[in-house]
Amino acid sequence: MELLSKSPSEQGFSLIEVVASIVIVAILLISFAQLFVQANKTAAHNNEKLVAINLADAALAKLQAETLAKNSSITDVNHYFVDNSVNDPTQKKPPLAIFMNGKNYSITYKASQNNKKELITNSTYSEKELDLIKVVVTVTAPDGKIKGSSEGYVSLE
Repeated sequence: MELLSKSPSEQGFSLIEVVASIVIVAILLISFAQLFVQANKTAAHNNEKLVAINLADAALAKLQAETLAKNSSITDVNHYFVDNSVNDPTQKKPPLAIFMNGKNYSITYKASQNNKKELITNSTYSEKELDLIKVVVTVTAPDGKIKGSSEGYVSLE
């Protein structure tokens, strides 16, 4: 019988070459894994930010749909957004909290009303004369780091 002899081009990989290639592939996979983990964190953060912004828009739209009763005894327009009749922040009018997706988001309102006519472009009336209150609604995520805001006008009647 004749022994099979292999030429150098027909010999397989050595153990060292196989281990080296596995190490290189593992390093590449670990690098991509870190990229996927970071992308997932960013997506989760952006999703939470989007929820906060949409909740702020919804809270402002609800305020605009419910016209506030004009009260001449109120000197600070922020008092239109204070409800001391209920302890539960989700039941206040307007609400100071909302429970969504298993999380409790807090809501704050910052109101202002200008009496100066020149602040409203091309207008001969001020916000006060038009019975308008400028409101900034801010929704804060449960972690306290992520916030979303919406700004608009609420009318007094």
